[in-house]
Amino acid sequence: MGLLDGVTIMVVDTETTGFDPAKGDRLVEVARVTIANGRAGETWSSLVHPGRAIPPDAAKIHGITDAMVAGAPRYAEVGRALREQIGDHPIAFHNAPFDLPFLVHLFREAGAPPLVNPVLDTLGLARGLWGVGSNGLGAVAQKLGVTAGTAHRALGDATTTANVLLELVSRWEAKFATRSFAELAAESLDIMRKTSRPRR
Repeated sequence: MGLLDGVTIMVVDTETTGFDPAKGDRLVEVARVTIANGRAGETWSSLVHPGRAIPPDAAKIHGITDAMVAGAPRYAEVGRALREQIGDHPIAFHNAPFDLPFLVHLFREAGAPPLVNPVLDTLGLARGLWGVGSNGLGAVAQKLGVTAGTAHRALGDATTTANVLLELVSRWEAKFATRSFAELAAESLDIMRKTSRPRR
């Protein structure tokens, strides 16, 4: 039995105004791709009105401008919709330490139930397979022969992450004796803790 058999995973990616919601940075786009029984399927995405101006440096990365989000849904609407979709399913990110705090903040601002879901980090799996090196999403996709979606847009990156996850798990199963998805998720986060540089 494979590690993904019978498991539904919500793969999430965010685009933001900066790096830290605790310092006032906000989401401008969020997307979700569902993996069910080892296959990527249903998708959802939304621009988000951040309630503040998008800095030029951030807009340069993802291409999302103030004009694009002027009529976008606000935090409360997007947060409630996404929290309902995720339910109690596991969530996957590529570099959870970046995306997860923004998701937690989104749900708190929306008055949605807090996240207690299992989390898997594909960056942790990549580091577990290949060590610390060039393991950005595009680089990992290239190593695995995965066709990348539109980089630095939430749905493109979430789709790439979902396909990367499927390939990484296949290689992980061939190399390690991980017994369950819960164990796999925990291992991915443990690797991230052991390999992340301390913040100064």
